[in-house]
Amino acid sequence: MGITERLARMVVETPGSALDGAVIESAKLRFLDMIGIALAGSQERSTLIALEQIRHMGGAPRSSIIGQPDRTSSPLAGFVTAVSAHSQEFDDYTKGVTHVSVVMVPGALALAEDVDISGRAMIEGFALGFELESRVGHGLRPALFDRGWHPNGIIGALGVAAAGARIMELDLMQTRMAIGIAASEGQGLRKNVGSMGKAFHVGHGVRNGVFAALLARGGYEVDPDIIEPSPSEVGGHETFGLAECFSGPDGYNLDIMVEELGTRWELARGTTNVCFHPGSTAPAATIDAVIDLTEEHDLKPEDVDEIVLESTPQMLAIACYEEAPDSYRARYCLPWSVAVSLIDRKAGLAQYAQARIDRGDVQPLMQRVRVVVPDDLAHHKGQWGVDGVNWAEMRLTVRLKDGRELKTARSHAKGSSADPAGWDDIAGKFADCADGVIDSVQRDEAMAMIKALEALPRVRELTDILRPRG
Repeated sequence: MGITERLARMVVETPGSALDGAVIESAKLRFLDMIGIALAGSQERSTLIALEQIRHMGGAPRSSIIGQPDRTSSPLAGFVTAVSAHSQEFDDYTKGVTHVSVVMVPGALALAEDVDISGRAMIEGFALGFELESRVGHGLRPALFDRGWHPNGIIGALGVAAAGARIMELDLMQTRMAIGIAASEGQGLRKNVGSMGKAFHVGHGVRNGVFAALLARGGYEVDPDIIEPSPSEVGGHETFGLAECFSGPDGYNLDIMVEELGTRWELARGTTNVCFHPGSTAPAATIDAVIDLTEEHDLKPEDVDEIVLESTPQMLAIACYEEAPDSYRARYCLPWSVAVSLIDRKAGLAQYAQARIDRGDVQPLMQRVRVVVPDDLAHHKGQWGVDGVNWAEMRLTVRLKDGRELKTARSHAKGSSADPAGWDDIAGKFADCADGVIDSVQRDEAMAMIKALEALPRVRELTDILRPRG
């Protein structure tokens, strides 16, 4: 039995009872977080451009777009909601995989509303799609990322397709077809990180995954063993499955994809880091350290002569921009994150908005921020979660004009596996994100529905309430 078939069997044959309380509770946290940030991103320029084009294209009104009055086809609704959810770089990150929730939640919601199923059925599809995406991601990383692919539009489509197969009760062969179609749709280039292109990758993955599941339901046929290479004496087409194409001949590990299959669940492992600062996950510990040090010593920008951030090479590679000309680059600019966190003593959505950049008061302090990679942190080069690498390790030295030096170090941010976020933490984030998009009654009703999502008779009750009134 090949890898693709074994993973498809997991999706089709896993009884709902196998998804225990830890999986269900973790899934609800993922829905709470991603729905909130989709609301917050609903008015971002990238979202509005996507929405305008979706309205131009048209589609049967089967699924809602979070934060918008529109309903459209499930592939298009999932696309816009996912662009919205990733537009501000405020979503979570599953270590060693990618931003899994930000594709899985919009995809599951769009399909669940389209098919009109219960919250429990949606959670099962979500959890199994999350598992498949995570397992394939572990098997393709780090080569997938190091070769320049942005994973969300590639493995994200597989996860959504798997969720769709479960939600629509496809059989084993149809599920293999859904995975195979999604594998041929995958795309996403790292050079687009720091632009609207990154959110497009996420939306692209959702749209492709939903479409793949729908095509498979209709009887569309592709290679049933798309993940693994098939033997070929002449090096023919069958050699080039998903793993070979995206990670290279020596860059993938198929065995990892099926270790403890059906007994170990990624959602229950505590590997998903919740983001409380927009931008890359890697600098979050640095931002927390800057804010704590600033508040402890009541620092003012005019007190500071120089700030030296000792970083891992991976953090610097991810947050690689030295300047912050716009909100997209600011989220991947360490000097900006350090400087604005010291000045504002926070690093929320407002600190990465274009209006904050245009004020011009952060840029002078940015010039006094120096980022270096010391020898003892250089060994951290690699992917988070692979061989225990933690790219968030950092040290900070703030040299003041009065001659004092203040030092601190940190390895984990709030919301990480080492300092996990619970319901109340994410509920506070949800409330902030929903402010001004839906009213307080809708907000409270939505949160209550998500908290009891496994008992919700129809997902449409939730998606209806996430569209603005009036």
